[in-house]
Amino acid sequence: FAANRNSQVLAFSDRKLNPVIYIYTFPELNKLAELKGNAQLDYTLLAFSFTGPYVASYSSIPEFVLSVWNWQENILLCSETQPGVTATSLTFNPMNWQQLCFVNESSLTIWHIERNNDEQCLFLFHSPVKLPDGQGSVSPRKDLFFPVSHSEDPYYGPDLPVSAIAGLVGDEAETFMPRNYIKPSVHPTAHCWTATSEIYVGCKEGYVLAIDAETCSVSVLQQKPLPGKKQQCCVDGLFLFICQGTVYTYKPAQSGEVVKLLDACSSCFLAADFLTPGNKYCVYLLLLNQATAMACCPSSNSVAVGTKRGQIYFLDVTKVEAPRVVHRIFLSKFPVLSLQ
Repeated sequence: FAANRNSQVLAFSDRKLNPVIYIYTFPELNKLAELKGNAQLDYTLLAFSFTGPYVASYSSIPEFVLSVWNWQENILLCSETQPGVTATSLTFNPMNWQQLCFVNESSLTIWHIERNNDEQCLFLFHSPVKLPDGQGSVSPRKDLFFPVSHSEDPYYGPDLPVSAIAGLVGDEAETFMPRNYIKPSVHPTAHCWTATSEIYVGCKEGYVLAIDAETCSVSVLQQKPLPGKKQQCCVDGLFLFICQGTVYTYKPAQSGEVVKLLDACSSCFLAADFLTPGNKYCVYLLLLNQATAMACCPSSNSVAVGTKRGQIYFLDVTKVEAPRVVHRIFLSKFPVLSLQ
């Protein structure tokens, strides 16, 4: 499921064999397009570009294919296979639709959409981002072919590749890496783009990273691990980090210090958002038995809450001390997993 507020369209796919991606207007719910790809089982991720009629999709087993479409013309622009890679999130650069951020549980990749000599032909190429290790340090790349050098002292004999020392040949020798050189990296859990085409990334270990989408260089904005496990960007560059019932705020452009915003309970948060206009009130949703998703309306004092039974409850929070349910709608028998 994906939505584009600027174009007032939404996209979703079938949950059956050979699924189709449907594009509908909102709120009229008029069908605009059907995108038929080569996915056999399911599309796990959909994402609209902020500018232009483009939508990206990622299919799961068995293809693992990243595709970019022009939904207005019903054209598949380009696609690329990533065997065995399970993605957790996918977003376009809001300033440049030709850049995509692709995230899974242990890595982050910037995909670039380029044209060849034929202006109508596009292709995808990727730039993997080297994430810091679990201690938050960004180490320079090591020469894994000749990792150890004994200078010119003939006593030690010639320098040998580690693969030769290990007795490896063929393709395995080209990619062999000694176990003591492998350091587990941080695990990205949430990310968002900035107006300068940077990506702010929140990690499971609590670090905050800034990634340059052009050079793929990484800097650690917050050296001391933050307690948050989720992240959300607001209009003024404010970030929310949520952990065990506590909401922390962080502004990299200012002091760079973490400020405790709310310490409401010891339960786990499911979602949090600011009640517009402004950021005076923060609405949070606890991990309850039925609630599955939440979203605040950007133009009114309203909150939508999705449930496991496929219902959406609309709450009037004009009086923040006494929110009330004003409407309920049943969508389907499946849980509501996302609201935008």
